[in-house]
Amino acid sequence: MPIFSNAQGLVINNSQFTDQQINQVASGPTGIDILFGATIPEAAYNSSARDQPPLCFPGTREQHIEDIVHWAIPAIGSTPSPIFRMNGPAGVGKSAIAQTCVEKIKAEGKLGAAFFFSIDGRNQHTHFFTTVAYQLTTVFPDYHNLIERKLRRDRTLIDKAVASQFWELIVEPLRELERNGKGIGNRIPIFVDGLDECEDERAQCTIIEVIATAARDGATPLCWAFFSRPEPHIEATFSKTDIAVLCHTVTILPDSSEAKREIELYLRAGFEDILRRHNISPDHPWPSDNNIKTLTNATNGLFVYAATTLRFIDRTGSHGPEGPLREVLAVISQNGTTTAPFAELDAFYTLIMRRIPAKILLHVRLLLAILCHLDSSPSAIVMANLLRLSKMEHQTICNRLSAVLRVSDQSEIFKLEDGIRTNQPYYQHPKISLDALGKLSDSIFFRSGGRMTFYHKSFRDFLIDPKRSDVFWFEPCAIYPVLFNHCYKLRLDFENCYRLCDSSESSGIILIPSCL
Repeated sequence: MPIFSNAQGLVINNSQFTDQQINQVASGPTGIDILFGATIPEAAYNSSARDQPPLCFPGTREQHIEDIVHWAIPAIGSTPSPIFRMNGPAGVGKSAIAQTCVEKIKAEGKLGAAFFFSIDGRNQHTHFFTTVAYQLTTVFPDYHNLIERKLRRDRTLIDKAVASQFWELIVEPLRELERNGKGIGNRIPIFVDGLDECEDERAQCTIIEVIATAARDGATPLCWAFFSRPEPHIEATFSKTDIAVLCHTVTILPDSSEAKREIELYLRAGFEDILRRHNISPDHPWPSDNNIKTLTNATNGLFVYAATTLRFIDRTGSHGPEGPLREVLAVISQNGTTTAPFAELDAFYTLIMRRIPAKILLHVRLLLAILCHLDSSPSAIVMANLLRLSKMEHQTICNRLSAVLRVSDQSEIFKLEDGIRTNQPYYQHPKISLDALGKLSDSIFFRSGGRMTFYHKSFRDFLIDPKRSDVFWFEPCAIYPVLFNHCYKLRLDFENCYRLCDSSESSGIILIPSCL
């Protein structure tokens, strides 16, 4: 309610109003609400969408973590570069290193913001700087108040080009605070993981270039850490002379003695955990040292191989973990020595696909095809309905893919709009607006039953490359007509259950069961 509601003959002398009081008087959303609407909350380091994010196993990657933390929080008198970048192939553990460092720096109270790009709905470049800006508003009150005023004056700032967003939402406000003696500090780290998964390659380069320009000019106290695969266009941008001098670059070499030592440590601890949780006490060391060495060598320094192996052995053996381990070792033996960078990983993914019974393979391929081509993480329930599967059938498929496919647990299905009551059928509601129905549909699609995501992008890369997945490549010409038939039958099912009737107002519709 407005603070001067129904007031008459009101006189106020020598008073000041806070931003909160002004916002109460003004109508419409606050500036921070406007900014939040243009963010990707799921990209935050502690988002529920990233529940159980990858972390470095204790005793691994210690030198990398120490170096990055010291870069972000340097000793007094040292002046590290304003940009840090770590590159390396898929599966070497870059995201785990980034997550671990972010959590350590956050615990020290020094983190500015962190954005984790992902093909699972966290890849829009238009929401990158707005998300960083929003996270900064939650840390620095003066910056929060300034952004609030700027967006109340001009809410189109969130719709501008990426470079303009950066300068008008981040650089210029920070400069203004510094001029007014309200600077946010001397060195505020921003972490950006998976830049190569941003939806637009040109935008990836633009993000690097505008940040480097600001760093070169000393425009802000922000320092930036990037983690990505060495894609050619990213490498070319960072290699520009005026950008390269601003960067400290670290390349992770997967097949190194240090990587093998750390992966062996990770595997041994993982197998101990499997035995403990299955309440198994073997009469002799299991796996044997030779088995551990074989698995370690097969990883080629890729932590994703080790992690997927442990999930496969833990979750797919109906008679215990010994059988799945033998299958993995057999595949390694058959594959032999190869120089292809992902040959061992591809052989392992092929094993996972070959273990799927023929009678459900088509549904599995349909499910994987949809997941590979979606820009977000869909709902498990909606996917089951789309494939016309029962809950039990869908869970069976997910269990078969449990080594590579994660279904997150979502206790809160979705937040309904006011006026939508779940204890009444649709036809008893007075009206449901198209906007409310659309929001409800989006909420159901993205949340109900948990979100479905790949544990690692490398499995998607395997599936979409016919040279790698071979017979398990989902050929669009064969898969999409089947998927179309599923969608068409689903629509017929829906039409047999409900009919849409125009309401007396153009702003709404009424859903009425066809049987009425």
